[in-house]
Amino acid sequence: MIDFDKTIIYQFVNFLILLILLNIFLFKPVLRALSKREDTIKSLTDGAEEAKGGAKDFEKRYDELTREKKKPILESKDTAISEAHNNAVKVIEKARHELTADLTRIKSEIKVEGARVYESLRTDVDRLSSEVAEKILKRSLQ
Repeated sequence: MIDFDKTIIYQFVNFLILLILLNIFLFKPVLRALSKREDTIKSLTDGAEEAKGGAKDFEKRYDELTREKKKPILESKDTAISEAHNNAVKVIEKARHELTADLTRIKSEIKVEGARVYESLRTDVDRLSSEVAEKILKRSLQ
């Protein structure tokens, strides 16, 4: 059985003194350090979130600025492409007209040359046919 004597009181008092000393020298400083660490982590997390939001805002502004900067360039590009297309159409039309004129001129030259060759061949055919007939008949036809 347990004997209750005055040593139990001493042990209880020693235990209370130990709890007070541990509370003062161990628990409070450790809890303060943990609290400080938690506050530091919270402030760093908040700072990171704030920086993240700032980066998103910066990215949004950057995109808007680049769109604004690109707009005149794209418009000038479209204008240049349109002008180039119009110039190409004009050059093609001019070449088409020149080719049509050249084709008409060449056709008329071919027609004239064909008539000249036809007349030349006709005289040659007449002469050759007379010569062939003379040789066949072995006498002069004139």
